[in-house]
Amino acid sequence: CNLAKAAAATVAAMFSRRLITALTSGRPSTTPKMIAFLTTRNFCSIKESTGIAGLRVVENAREVLIGLYQKTLEDAEALPNSAGYKDYVTKLSKYRLSVCEKNSTVNEIEKEISTGEIEELIQEAEDELKVLEMMKEWKPWDGGHSWELPLKWKEFDSR
Repeated sequence: CNLAKAAAATVAAMFSRRLITALTSGRPSTTPKMIAFLTTRNFCSIKESTGIAGLRVVENAREVLIGLYQKTLEDAEALPNSAGYKDYVTKLSKYRLSVCEKNSTVNEIEKEISTGEIEELIQEAEDELKVLEMMKEWKPWDGGHSWELPLKWKEFDSR
């Protein structure tokens, strides 16, 4: 990661005099602790852009996603067990929630779920909550709906 290399060079330049003094004089110094904190992993995990126009980086994306999946699972409980949609949304949300809880970094979550940026996952989860509300209202599992094909499709149906 280029950012990590630049950061390491900056840290070395800033603290080299203090570090040399601490090592040669035998006095304890906090400089090694500072350098340990500013590791490649810490710098590489900072996300500056999603690379997608109009999609901003979410600073606490993991926590947001966990909350959205928990809300989805909670809201899905209101659907009847016979609804196929409930089964689908519950399985997907449980799987993705487990991935978010198991992995501590955004990169690990994105890699394991492998459907894009975590911000896209957040958008999908928000959209799923909206669809869930619509499904509760429409109740397509009741069977009380008659779905007629528009006239133009009836032509193809009769062939």
